[in-house]
Amino acid sequence: MHPAILFFKRFPFAMLLCVQLLSVLCYGFLTDSKTSHIIFNCLGLIVPMLAVWVVYRSPATNWIGFTLVTASIGTTLLGLLGGQTQLIVWAQSFEGLLYFYAAISLVMYMFKDDVVTLDELYAAGATFTLLVWGFALVYSVCQQIYPNSITGGTAGTQLRSWIELLFFSFSMQSGTGLSDLLPVSPQSRAIASIQMFSGVMYITVVVSHLVGLAASTKAK
Repeated sequence: MHPAILFFKRFPFAMLLCVQLLSVLCYGFLTDSKTSHIIFNCLGLIVPMLAVWVVYRSPATNWIGFTLVTASIGTTLLGLLGGQTQLIVWAQSFEGLLYFYAAISLVMYMFKDDVVTLDELYAAGATFTLLVWGFALVYSVCQQIYPNSITGGTAGTQLRSWIELLFFSFSMQSGTGLSDLLPVSPQSRAIASIQMFSGVMYITVVVSHLVGLAASTKAK
């Protein structure tokens, strides 16, 4: 068996993290052609499937994850085939819930014992990216329901592109604030406030928990 397959089989959360980070690069270099849109949609369907697989390995209730991914994929395909924007909004809503559900499941996984493994460290990184994707989808839904909720980025458009929203979400989640986008509507500002709070709490609670356990284990 190939070493990479053995590695991802041993550390499944590393695979989810790698797919998330590689998809960021893919989104950044995709053009506005039809082929690029097909690749974009395929990537958007693969990641939720991996997220469900991650949930399956965690202590969370599995049927919730499978229900969310089925609803997300089903409404996405119907929206793309029928050209109905409303279904795309519902698809992104289900997908956002899936990412948040998977993130909560990984936090439960990391807190289930007092031993820090390498797989849990990969899970910490994967949880961060899951939160970023979840909030990016929430921003996407928000700007479709409330146009011009987020300003900046590409001039002359009412809707920010996915890579712009992803960059904005990374900026908010990490607390760096390095973004040319700005939430201007009350709804988008409320979402951004929740994300900044979750980013601070993630570092304060989850990361500090893992660092503390790793330090205590090393001291022993």
